[in-house]
Amino acid sequence: MFKLYELKEEEKEILYNLMQLYTYELSFYEDENINFKILDNGLYKISKYVDLYWKEETRHAYIVKVDGQLAGFALERFNENNMNEIAEFFVIYKYRKIGVGSFMANEIFKRYKGKWEIKTLLKNKPAQKFWRTVVKNASNGNYNEKLTQENKRYGFYFEN
Repeated sequence: MFKLYELKEEEKEILYNLMQLYTYELSFYEDENINFKILDNGLYKISKYVDLYWKEETRHAYIVKVDGQLAGFALERFNENNMNEIAEFFVIYKYRKIGVGSFMANEIFKRYKGKWEIKTLLKNKPAQKFWRTVVKNASNGNYNEKLTQENKRYGFYFEN
């Protein structure tokens, strides 16, 4: 059974720990536009924006569990383009291909209505394939995809 939880500030260490796995995985898709930095302590540098998920009302941090076990996270925000955005999204490898990612995305789409923007790294073809399928289903096929951020990201756009 899948369950989505919004993280409380006192639980943010869970997100920081999962972000280490996420950043490691994203490092496979580094290019001239993105470089993931490992600090001297052996951990990846995490974005300064993560703490804002407990300071701004327009940002929400979620974890997903499968049968009570941590399986991933998603960061949702209302962005500067006046759109809902999945800013970060991660499912632990062993929970992929069983519907956890689709469940998590669709639960978030239900909570926040309006225009959506989801961006991926250019080289992250698996993420693009995943979002293409999820967004197509969530939008009944009424969506756009394009290069964005001065051709540094690949984006998916729709309204629900």
